[in-house]
Amino acid sequence: MSADHAAPAAVDLLDQDDVFFTHLHLTGSRWDEPVRDSFESRVAALAEHGCTATGMGQEELAQLLETRGAAELRAVLDGHGVRIDELEILFGWDAPAELKEKADAMEHGLLALAEQAGARRFKASCYYPTGVELPPVEYLAERFAALCDRAADRGLQVALESIAINPGFTYAVAADVVTLADRPNGGLLIDAWHLFRDPTGPEALAKIAGRHVIGVELSDAPAELTVSLNDECVNGRLLPGAGGFDLVGLLRTLDAKGTKVQLAVEVLSAEMRELSPSENVARSLTAVRSLLKAARSA
Repeated sequence: MSADHAAPAAVDLLDQDDVFFTHLHLTGSRWDEPVRDSFESRVAALAEHGCTATGMGQEELAQLLETRGAAELRAVLDGHGVRIDELEILFGWDAPAELKEKADAMEHGLLALAEQAGARRFKASCYYPTGVELPPVEYLAERFAALCDRAADRGLQVALESIAINPGFTYAVAADVVTLADRPNGGLLIDAWHLFRDPTGPEALAKIAGRHVIGVELSDAPAELTVSLNDECVNGRLLPGAGGFDLVGLLRTLDAKGTKVQLAVEVLSAEMRELSPSENVARSLTAVRSLLKAARSA
């Protein structure tokens, strides 16, 4: 597969039409289940509606490369004018010395897959559950900077994500990490659901600079949590504009900071998983474009 990591031209946040589709948004399955909808059906659905890029999970990609080969996957992508832009997800970059060998092996595998796919970036996060002490932010920033430097050697960007169901590594901490690391190829991935369900989300949004935001994933949910956080995370997210999040305010705030990234959609939803890939893409595009129209006129 291609090793071309060229990023699309920078575009104003509120002035775009194409939408990036994350891996989990379009698989037709939960993150912990086998992928339901085939690679071909997802790529064809994106092309049908004029979309040009998607993400991939490393497990699915590794399996496809092993069973079908890089040339066949590249033919599918090229035949539809679609590219794989992002691979997910890397844990362990923050591991202590005693776990370094295992962490290095995980990183090497993911970076190799990203190169094979022609992806231009990968997601990274870390796991500190309740009761486990978070290392000093300076330590995390140093480790993240080193990860970004290793990724840069391969022409890759690193998108750091905070996960709201993992309360230790908050958005406020993640914002500090990318700011202190200050690497041109590393930044904060703002996932609307995780940001709005994180009590530190407003703080993180206020202090992060536009140049340190590397991606924006859109979804919505009721203003107040009505089910468990875990259940809403996996099954209850809504299309942008269908819930109570201030997504217009989020986009306008990021736009005022000079953020220039392609908007993505990531709606993990039992209802959305019932749709075909084509219907999923169509409904998602309508929702994102309506949100952008509202943000431009606000």
